[in-house]
Amino acid sequence: MPSNIQSLVGKFFGNVELETCRDANVSRPRVRPISQFSRETKVEFPRQLREIFPIGTKYIATVKVCQKHENGETKGQPYLKAYDIAVVASSVKDEGLMARVKKGSISGLSYEYVWKTRQ
Repeated sequence: MPSNIQSLVGKFFGNVELETCRDANVSRPRVRPISQFSRETKVEFPRQLREIFPIGTKYIATVKVCQKHENGETKGQPYLKAYDIAVVASSVKDEGLMARVKKGSISGLSYEYVWKTRQ
């Protein structure tokens, strides 16, 4: 696991294990690294993949360490952007907690979680 992620901005890492999870601070499903990086590192990840598979689904991806900027200054912490994403099929269960956008959500970013059984 890299100890100083800021020194890695702009670099790519292959075969990084990721998983979907719930975040106590936001309603939308989150993706976190489970190998090579701290689990607290934020991951930019396609919304559709976060919504069609249950929480806990694992992925293998190439990630790039990124940093946002505003007015020439760094903004926030470095984060990972996922590319070349593959679902780990054995991690997709027949049933599980699924994220869906709440009815009436104006922004489309407010989620609720429901237990689903695949048919």
